[in-house]
Amino acid sequence: MKLIGLTGGIASGKSTVAKILKRRGAAIINADDLAREVVEPGREAWKEIVDAFGAEVLQPDRTLDRQKLRVLIFSDAAARKQIESIIHPRVRALAEQRIHQYTAAGRAVVVYEVPLLFEGNLQEWLRPVVLVACGVDTQRRRLEQRDGLGAVEAQKHIDAQMSLEEKRQLADYVIENNGSMEDLEQQVQAVLERIKAT
Repeated sequence: MKLIGLTGGIASGKSTVAKILKRRGAAIINADDLAREVVEPGREAWKEIVDAFGAEVLQPDRTLDRQKLRVLIFSDAAARKQIESIIHPRVRALAEQRIHQYTAAGRAVVVYEVPLLFEGNLQEWLRPVVLVACGVDTQRRRLEQRDGLGAVEAQKHIDAQMSLEEKRQLADYVIENNGSMEDLEQQVQAVLERIKAT
């Protein structure tokens, strides 16, 4: 079984690459989906976040108010670190459980898609790492279009993450997503073949 870490900057196209890999037979584990799972109402991470930040971070149905948390995370570095320290260990444990399940089921390629892979030092146990990158102008434009953000807000989101230049230095493979879908498909196929051959 080949275990691949997949990451990229915000709005760089990693989810699109994950879909391409899935069509090519890879099992995909998405860290964002796991993060939503571990903070469901009543679970330990949910309780710790509510204890730390109060009931004002809840919606009427008792789920976390993601918009309020997003504003908090991007405006307060200490709050971001606290939330990450609550969520990340639980997400990793759940990811390892899913990896074992896919391995036991005989899957040849398992991809763990993690936006903050390098920020969380996951490259220490997750190799090889494939980075989906693009130019900063492209990244900002996509983020503005996708999330309806102004240029300043989009740049704040980009600045809250490690730069793509730093990530390029840490990755084993880099897919540059500045061109067409056809070009992206070809790059993904080429990287997948190289990984399978190792």
